[in-house]
Amino acid sequence: MTNAEIIIWSAATGSMGLVVLLAAAEAAYSRSRASLQSLVYLGMYWLFFVLLSGLPAAMLPSASAPWIASAQVLIGPLRSGMGFYGGRHWLASARRDRLTDISFRGTTCLCLVGGPLCLLLPSPMKLAASAALTVASVCVMLWLTARAAQQGDRMAWGLAIAALLTLPLQLGLYWLALDLGTLSAPYQAGLALLGLLSISLIAGLLWQRNHQIRQIRHHARSRRDPVTQLYGSILIVQKIVHAQRRQARTRRDGALMAVQVFEPERLLAQVGHYGLNEIYIQLARRMQRHTGVVNPAGRFYDRCFVVLIETLHSPRWIRTMGLRVASSLRKPVEVTSLSGERIRLSVDIGVGMVHMSGAAKDVDELLHEVQDMAAAARTMRSRAALLDEITRQAVPVEHAELGASWHAMRSARSRPARARQHRTPA
Repeated sequence: MTNAEIIIWSAATGSMGLVVLLAAAEAAYSRSRASLQSLVYLGMYWLFFVLLSGLPAAMLPSASAPWIASAQVLIGPLRSGMGFYGGRHWLASARRDRLTDISFRGTTCLCLVGGPLCLLLPSPMKLAASAALTVASVCVMLWLTARAAQQGDRMAWGLAIAALLTLPLQLGLYWLALDLGTLSAPYQAGLALLGLLSISLIAGLLWQRNHQIRQIRHHARSRRDPVTQLYGSILIVQKIVHAQRRQARTRRDGALMAVQVFEPERLLAQVGHYGLNEIYIQLARRMQRHTGVVNPAGRFYDRCFVVLIETLHSPRWIRTMGLRVASSLRKPVEVTSLSGERIRLSVDIGVGMVHMSGAAKDVDELLHEVQDMAAAARTMRSRAALLDEITRQAVPVEHAELGASWHAMRSARSRPARARQHRTPA
């Protein structure tokens, strides 16, 4: 190899090695079987590229030549076998098409068995037989991925393109390894670039499909609401219980907020289930915009949202937040009607708030109170109500007596309680 050729193949090898390192980082992060399979395949692809490019023979001593020759014979069929094994799962052929599945299984076995058998042939025929088997397997992969794409898996078109790029790459690499003739430096640079493009495309497709699989499994395990992606009722209740325990230790005060949507059936008749879900999504986003992502929000049931505001620096923020949320949610929302047109609708909502502290109060009682406040808010001008802890009545948030600090608020509430205790009967 000339110095220019060594530079070309070394640069391509390093660039492809970076792709393999990224796959290794992804496998370490996700720790999934699919990402590990992707890493193994990409590592074998890189090794195939390195061995057949001639770099090891040019840079290692001649004593290692027999080892390099055997590795060149084995790596092509073994890499193809690993590709067919992973491709069968990647394209879910067992559930989609019997012919495709049988072809994947048969070609996998042929490659894994055929590679070692090539070593039993006479020396001049070993690499040639391995090359024929590898190139034939790429042609089969091209047909199978195109077939899967025609059956509806659009991502399989990417694999078909990758197989199409790999075909001339393999022909060029085996041409160099078999020493069938001299290739110019520009032609070798084109082969190296083709290798980098194909491994990058394959790595991107593998990552995208693995990411989709992880998302499906994550949503299957998660307890989030599938429409709004807020916490589910079980998880938000657990967070309220844990917050009460922390408040008991830290002596901090906060609030619990509930947002109820009234008469959703009226909206359902105009926009259908899809439009109603779109309304819930918009309401959830508006609500979180004012309460903040640090405050856990959940969908307690279909038309009721609950927000846990664990800490507030002053009681007056209860009024501010309640009014902001109520004002935002009362603005019209734009959704798609049953006729397909975009229309603007006003949603009938109520916002209820309850002071929350480390005091031992049952979570069911808290949730019951805050829902009662939301229901009572429907009759109020601001559509936001707060539970008065002295009278135990719902009062409009804008008229609630809130002190400048939590200490002042507790003192004001304790005076009427002490007066009732010391009052003597007439």
